[in-house]
Amino acid sequence: MQTGIYPALSKGPESLVFKESTMFDSQVMEVAAGLILIYLIASTVCSSLKELIAKALDLRATTLESAIGKMLADPDNTLTKTLLSNHLIASTAPSGTKPPYISSRNFALALFDVIAPAKANQPRTIDDLRTGASNLPEPLRSTLLTLIDSAHQDGEVARQRVENWYDDMMERVSGAYKRRAQVYIALLGVLLCTVLNVDTLMIVRELWNDQAIRTAIAKQAEERVTQNQSAKDCAGDLQCTADSIRQANVPPIGWASEGFRARPHDIGWLWKALGILISSIAVALGAPFWFDLLNKFVNLRLTGDPPPDSRQSATP
Repeated sequence: MQTGIYPALSKGPESLVFKESTMFDSQVMEVAAGLILIYLIASTVCSSLKELIAKALDLRATTLESAIGKMLADPDNTLTKTLLSNHLIASTAPSGTKPPYISSRNFALALFDVIAPAKANQPRTIDDLRTGASNLPEPLRSTLLTLIDSAHQDGEVARQRVENWYDDMMERVSGAYKRRAQVYIALLGVLLCTVLNVDTLMIVRELWNDQAIRTAIAKQAEERVTQNQSAKDCAGDLQCTADSIRQANVPPIGWASEGFRARPHDIGWLWKALGILISSIAVALGAPFWFDLLNKFVNLRLTGDPPPDSRQSATP
């Protein structure tokens, strides 16, 4: 039977099911890509705001100084300030500021300078270090003597022992700082999502019902991935973040007097609060997470739909 006049029906009802399925899948992928892009942009803004707050409050340097004070068991920070004023450390930061980072080697050498100052034309010996450590208060004295004695009269090994001690401590401090920064991002995410009406439920509904917006934002997501515009490159740079938002031009967010983005009434506020809460949790995952996920999603979408089964296209 010749069916070429009706190509849409020539492959039987199975082909219609396949076409409807692929259209549905494409729509779902576009909505997902658009939602991830919005999460990425919101996360970028929160990360940049967090970095600006950290710089304004000098959080990294303050956290580092506090951690070193705990390491040295120095409650009044006398020894800590002496250590930080050592040229090996002070020279790594602009004049009048505290260093946000200290290498383990510089820390060990500066600590040796503090407990056993070098003498002119005379190298520092392991005995000098042991004598200097013996004059320190407990528990720092016991800690340093243990590290020095484990070096077996080798000054280089003693330095490596102190470096390892510093690295172990900084690893824990870094983890604590990241957890605190995550809390800041989460709080900023709640504030941002509320002010800008970044409501996941509203965004999904608007993207699903408006093909023009859905297609446009999916295209923006593809462009961001193909141009490798990583949000993490903008961390702490407000101008970079502003440019990123301006280029994205994301429409399904913000408050409006009517439509999807209008202020709800009565029980509608519960759904609004739920949508903003979902967005806030998503933003707290961080910009790198959403950028990596957007890469995977867009690459999956660009692979195209699978071809129909040849057995379904056979004519009777």
